[in-house]
Amino acid sequence: MPRNLGEGETQMNFRIPEEKKDAFIKKAKASGTSASRLLLEFIDSYLGLSPKNDEEIEVIKQKVAELEEWRERAETILGELAA
Repeated sequence: MPRNLGEGETQMNFRIPEEKKDAFIKKAKASGTSASRLLLEFIDSYLGLSPKNDEEIEVIKQKVAELEEWRERAETILGELAA
């Protein structure tokens, strides 16, 4: 169900082939985000409003990779403890 628009918000509608839309939504979900979030980030970047520069993004990517490593280690340890 669509959420209510916030103050100062509006909607944009555009045409896109259904298979491209479905693939975009699927890939966004697989990346842990939404199609709307990705489109808003693109618009901000295109307009020069993106608050994150490339260096900040690389730091975030590194932190995510470290968290993934910790998660994998924790799963391994928990699996060993359960055995």
